[in-house]
This record gives sequence, structure tokens and C-alpha cells, in this order.
Amino acid sequence: MSNYTPDIDYYEDMHYQEFLLSSRRKLICSPEKVMKEINLRGARNVVDFGMGLGFFIPYLQQKMDRESWLWGVECQQDLIDLVLKKKVDQGISNFSTVFLEKSDTPLLPQWIPFPEVIFACLSISTFANPGLAMDSLIRSMKPTGRLYVLDWAKTDYSEGPAIKEKVSLDKMKYLAELYSLNIVNQFSISEYIYGLEVKANDNFVFQFYDHRE
Repeated sequence: MSNYTPDIDYYEDMHYQEFLLSSRRKLICSPEKVMKEINLRGARNVVDFGMGLGFFIPYLQQKMDRESWLWGVECQQDLIDLVLKKKVDQGISNFSTVFLEKSDTPLLPQWIPFPEVIFACLSISTFANPGLAMDSLIRSMKPTGRLYVLDWAKTDYSEGPAIKEKVSLDKMKYLAELYSLNIVNQFSISEYIYGLEVKANDNFVFQFYDHRE
């Protein structure tokens, strides 16, 4: 059962965001194990989509090329403010935050350079249609870009969202296929967290709608 405030979405609850920074989160979502599955070689622009309080910022930057840039995208302004304070306090370089309004089609703003990689940890399942969310993120990237989706397995865990709010691995794969996306890698971080590497397949039409133009 969820322990979060019932009148807001669980991911807007600060207790949940604090859990995502805690050592308890590392037990089920080891950043070292995650980074072994993430290829950032040659990526000049990387997006941390749904960055929250910035748990993965140091891990992503350690994996990125020195001249590359990390963009932290978040829909909650209070979390962005806290991450910006962390940026100043810790002297984080090559990093910018981006506020993105909630939308069923999370297309990145035009002023962000087209990223080669988007990293989305525990965020795609928060959308009403995760397939459409993946579709929109793919449209926000270079045509050869890679989308990494890490999300909650549909199993009980003492913290995090209720099981009804989780999207199973099989359903996430089905939705990707429905939107002409290929799963090029599938991996398990723990019994509670799965990962996918997603790319556009040959039937994906980038020009069908492009809100960035």
C-alpha cells in the first residue's frame, strides 16, 4: 500500500522524492548496475528526463564525455529549485535544468540541442499512455538516438507507487512495439526495477507530427 499523500500524485510527494535519494533506493536500483547498461559514448547532449532531486546526475556525468552536456528535465519547479541549489553548492558543471509542463506528449523544447540519449528513470509509468510518452521522447531526439527506460516492475514493494500505478515489463514492450519502437536491449536491475533500451524502428515516421518545429 502506498504511504504517500492521497490527494496528489505519488511522484509529487516530497517523501517519495526523498526516498529516491536514499540508501533504500540504492538497494533496489543500484546506480552502478544501471550505469553498466547505459552507453553514453559519443553523446554530446544527454537528457535526464524526470530528474527529481538529481540522484543520477553524478553517475551520468561520470559516464559522459568531458565536453558533453547534461539536461535535467522536470515538471516540478520546487524540485528544480533544489537541484539548482545543489548545482551551485557542489559546483556542478556542464549541466542545465529544464522545466517541462505536464503533458501526454512530453516533447522537449526547441532550444535544447537534439540529444543523442534520453535517460528516463521511474518516470514513463507516470504517464496515462507510456507508449505515447516514449513516442514523444523519441521525436525529441536525433533519429539514431537511444531512450533508456527504467521503471517499476509490477510487483509489491514497501515504498514507491501502488502496484496499480506500475507498468509491467511486458506491457511497456507492447506499447513500444505499438508505436514502432524497437527494444534493442532489456535488462533487470532488481526484482523491482527493469530496464529497456529503445530506438525508433524503420516504420517510425519522425515527420508525422513534430511540435519542436
